[in-house]
Amino acid sequence: MEFGEIIFYIVISLFGLYALSKLYNFFLKGSKADQEYERKLKESLADEYIIDPETGAKITLEQAESGHWVVHDNEFNTMPESDIDKLYTEEQKEAERAVNYLKENIEYRKYKLTEQELKILEKTKTLSKYDDWGYSDCFRLEFSNGFVFLPVVKIEDKEPGYFDTSYHESQIMFWLKLNYNFGHYYLREKSGVEKLFDLIKNDDDLKLKNYESFTFKKSADFINTIKILKEFEGSKGLEIEFMNDNLFVKNRKLANLEDIRRIEHVVKKVC
Repeated sequence: MEFGEIIFYIVISLFGLYALSKLYNFFLKGSKADQEYERKLKESLADEYIIDPETGAKITLEQAESGHWVVHDNEFNTMPESDIDKLYTEEQKEAERAVNYLKENIEYRKYKLTEQELKILEKTKTLSKYDDWGYSDCFRLEFSNGFVFLPVVKIEDKEPGYFDTSYHESQIMFWLKLNYNFGHYYLREKSGVEKLFDLIKNDDDLKLKNYESFTFKKSADFINTIKILKEFEGSKGLEIEFMNDNLFVKNRKLANLEDIRRIEHVVKKVC
């Protein structure tokens, strides 16, 4: 779908939501949350511009529809806090602040993954377990050989019912390229059943408190693998994968500044 078509559907959707909110208020006085939502929607419509998702530049609806505008491609260009405040949910605001942190930090430089690098990611257990995934906002690490990016992961509920377990969101993933042969191990937090079974027998090759470890290929440099893993002691809500000479670390919820900083803190000690 062309960018202009996307903009068209966004504008139509915004006007549709505005019309529905008017009907809602006609029949029932809205709550404070509803009134705040309507206020921000009106502001968004009144601004008559949108934000280019690739560059963060403001463009008018007329420019978007024509497909012709000049963008000053500054990789440190961030979304102003005044624009972030107009987003509808706190989660969206946190995600944009996380991206802003990466854009304005000189330790991260904008980067596009190569086809070869994408093929490596496709082999990871961290990402291949999803029904689908892509990525956005990738940056090269200036303090080490590696990257940080936002994997957009998707899980579809195969048997829809009363509880919907499907989701589609942007998370945070760091990728370090190190000079060790790690083999291939994948770690994630234990489920309740796994914690119970481990009381009887814990036979994981790699051991990290409250994490389940899966071995796919034993390390030829086991001492350094364990040494690096120790840096993650006390960390929660992560997925950690050693694969050949690569270390992947991902959070398990929507991208946010807190998770970026705590993963960053660990990987800086590792590299």
